Amino acid sequence: MQSYLLVTIEILIIVVIPLLVLYLKGNWPMREVVPSLVIIAIFWYFSYMILHELSHAAGLYLVGGKTIDYRLIPRFWLGEFGGGAAWITPSGIPQCWQQLTFHAFPYLVDIICLIFSLFIFKKGFLGNAFFAGLTFMLLCLRPAFNIVGEVIGLLTGWKGDLYNIQQIVGPFALWLFILIAVGLAVYSITVNLIQLIHRSKYVQRAANKTKHEIS
Repeated sequence: MQSYLLVTIEILIIVVIPLLVLYLKGNWPMREVVPSLVIIAIFWYFSYMILHELSHAAGLYLVGGKTIDYRLIPRFWLGEFGGGAAWITPSGIPQCWQQLTFHAFPYLVDIICLIFSLFIFKKGFLGNAFFAGLTFMLLCLRPAFNIVGEVIGLLTGWKGDLYNIQQIVGPFALWLFILIAVGLAVYSITVNLIQLIHRSKYVQRAANKTKHEIS
């Protein structure tokens, strides 16, 4: 299990800093930025484990397994924050391919989200500050944190999903997948940040031009 300090650093680098860059470089008014940052941070904190475990449950369902025990929300009030604070206990998946699907499904969902985000933001999808940041968090930052956090957990001795995947497919296949997933996460965050910041400035200039023409 990772230390609280290490997890805090991961959160700052993967979640907080990209959001700050988005809002500080974007052209949204501060009256939208400040509450958006607070709400999105709270939403991410209380949802990322739920989404992770529900992805496990979806993978388990797809391969014909059953859930015999689960906890979707860590008991934060008891100091449970790290790996193992939420879980899905499967049954009825004796085959290796079933176990692989169960353990790997959240990361497949993450990759789909990262790829989908590239199309969404390229098409110019942008609402106000809150919806732009929330979508960026859900499609980019949450998957990136999920992937990188599990990789660091594996490197620090945590016997979680990636460890179990490695037991099935071997280290070479696992690390090839990790390199692709981490590379995609970095690429997606970088490209989408540029797209969102550029789009926010374009929308703001268009709004100012319209306001000027009306006045």
